[in-house]
Amino acid sequence: MKKTKLLVTLFIVMAFVSACTATAATEEVVNTAILTVGEKTYSKADLEALGTMSTDYTDKEGVTTTYEGVSLSALLDDAGLSGSAEIVLTASDGYEASLTMEEAVACANCIVAFDGDTLRTVMPDLSGKLNVKDLVAISGN
Repeated sequence: MKKTKLLVTLFIVMAFVSACTATAATEEVVNTAILTVGEKTYSKADLEALGTMSTDYTDKEGVTTTYEGVSLSALLDDAGLSGSAEIVLTASDGYEASLTMEEAVACANCIVAFDGDTLRTVMPDLSGKLNVKDLVAISGN
């Protein structure tokens, strides 16, 4: 009987410690910087705090996917880049695509989308080269 109580107590303590560790790890991932916009860095939680929206993108094969993310124009405004003439989107592998600020602000359904553990731009009404996967930075010129 004493062994059973000891094992049950040990199991409860281990479950509690595991739950606390998982929560801390989740909070750390959520608060890790994943995007730099101008001089400002954003975590996933920071981006979500700007408000999210959904947009549909139809690829060249005709397949439509719905993405969830942050309005590109709202993000640029929050980061203080709205006065730039041009913005440059940079992927983790160094790929870059640029567009004018006028194009970025005029595109109401352009977003920085959550794509698993990474980000991507979804620009349904603009050139496909602007759909940058694994987005890590947006800069203004």
